[in-house]
Parts: sequence; structure tokens; C-alpha cells
Amino acid sequence: MEILILFAVLAVGIAIGFINIVSAGGSMLTLPMLIFFGLPSTVANGTNRIAILVQNCFALYQFHKNGHLNWRLSLMLAVPTTIASVYGARIAVNIADETFDTLLATFMVIFAVLLIIKPQRYMKGALNLKISIPLLLVAFTLIGFYGGTLQAGVGFFISLILLMLIPRIPMAEVHGIKTLVVTIYVSISLLVFIFNDMIDWKFAIALSIGSAIGGSFGGKYASIMSDRLLQRILIGAIIFFALILILK
Repeated sequence: MEILILFAVLAVGIAIGFINIVSAGGSMLTLPMLIFFGLPSTVANGTNRIAILVQNCFALYQFHKNGHLNWRLSLMLAVPTTIASVYGARIAVNIADETFDTLLATFMVIFAVLLIIKPQRYMKGALNLKISIPLLLVAFTLIGFYGGTLQAGVGFFISLILLMLIPRIPMAEVHGIKTLVVTIYVSISLLVFIFNDMIDWKFAIALSIGSAIGGSFGGKYASIMSDRLLQRILIGAIIFFALILILK
């Protein structure tokens, strides 16, 4: 039975890895699925980050190969994000499972609403770049704290901020910045979960293999795929799992 569960986790990882790179929000599905497979919520939160780190490394190669990585801006934004993520992770390892489930369900609903409204349609190129830099640093500090605590949906929030504050930024570059920033801060904040023994390594390995496969394909096709159908499926799945978490 455990082997079947691990194969199911691997299959989930492929789908989630692809979604995380070409769109965002895959962790909104990974976390509740890991919880439903029997992991405590805080352990699911830590285990999920191993897969995110692996999938992003594979995706970064594709982004670099396709010329979609803005290294200077990504590294600048990664500094406040990483520092804040460590504080968020320290809070996350001490959150009760019931509290975590409630927070996750709440943000899943918020995330689904944002996917439906699509505020990014009205945000692109809204401000001058000189004004944007200080706002970016503040926004990414908050994003880092959220990412360290919950992580789920952080890529979508990063995309919204970039589209709002950087004039005429290409979507492929948005995906590249998102992936690099998340890779950096997750690799550091993950240590908090490891030191607190909040990783299920069997699940992490299965999920990571799947996520690496999905992330690699996602990095390859992120700049040419339409995500309308993908987002509709994601919205339905998020609402479904959020309701189950709330009822639980």
C-alpha cells in the first residue's frame, strides 16, 4: 500500500511541478494532498519544499538556456525575501496542525478568487521603475515571510507584484525571476524544517522526482503555453480541497 501511495505522490509531483513553473499555485494542491496521504500538516509543509527546490533547479536550467533569467534583479530581490523567509519558517514549525489547516484553507480561497479576477490584467507597467525598486524590496520582504510560513501560492503573488511594479516586463522573464527567487529563499529556509525534523524523506523523494520532471517541462514550455485551461482546472481543484480542509 505504501508503494502505491508513493507512486501516487510521484504522479502528483509531475503535475504540480509543471503547474508551478508555467503558472503558479501548485503547492495549493500539494499541501492538502500530502495531508490527506497522512502527513501532519507541519511535516507536509516542510516536505513540499524539498520538491519545490528540486523542480526549480531543473526549471532554472531551461530558463537560462532560453535567455529568460534576469540575474541582477532576481538576486537583489532574493536578499530581503530570504531573510524574511527564515523568520516565517521559524513560525511555521511551531504552528499547530489545526491552525495551519485553517490558514491554508483561507489562503486557498483567496488564491482562487485572485485567479478568477485576474488582477494582473490591470497591473502591467503601472509605475515608474525608479519608484518601483523600494516598493519591490518591501513587497518581497512580505512575500518572503509568507513563503517561509506557508509557501502555497507564493509564485502567483510574486508574479502579481512584478507585473504591477515593473513596466513592460515579459511574462517569460516574470517566470524566470519567480523561479530563481523562490529557489534561493527555499534553499535557506528549508534548513529550519530539516533541523526541526519536519521532512518525510520518502514522500520528499517521490514528490521531488515527479516535480523535477514536471518542472523541466514547465521551464521548456512556459513562454509558449496558454494557461487558461490550466488555471480553470487549478481553480476547481483549489476550491475542492479548501472545502475539505475547512470541513476537516
